[in-house]
Amino acid sequence: MKRKPIRKGRSGMSVKAVIFCGERLLILQKEDREGRHPWEFPGGGLEFGEDFAAALRREVREETGLVVDILGPIGLWEYRRTASSYLTGVIMACTTTSREVRLSKEHGAYAWILPEELASYPLHDSLKRALARISPDKLAAAVTLARRLSGESL
Repeated sequence: MKRKPIRKGRSGMSVKAVIFCGERLLILQKEDREGRHPWEFPGGGLEFGEDFAAALRREVREETGLVVDILGPIGLWEYRRTASSYLTGVIMACTTTSREVRLSKEHGAYAWILPEELASYPLHDSLKRALARISPDKLAAAVTLARRLSGESL
């Protein structure tokens, strides 16, 4: 029996930030080539030799101008860009003390929303799939636990 050849491709690592300021979280509207303009969390790819925390802080600063405290990982996501390009990512819960966002050219709009409002925004398909694997109760518990462990008041 003849085996199918293994397709070689590129795989990358990425990180996304669920940023809370008080009870609200930040979402960004993507300026994509397809004209769909889905909403997503800030984040992006790791540079060679960069760890998740450094990449997350850099990407958030580049895309929003915000400085964040990282509470910890809350989920995973994956995205097939093309037939030979694939991204795997970590979603991290973060906090910030400022709602003053400076958008990069990658995004056209932003919103500080309550977590229960997230479903009313057209999210990127990869983000929808990732969020479906994170129950709201688990997300809330993770954020509460992380805040308690970091000494942040609730």
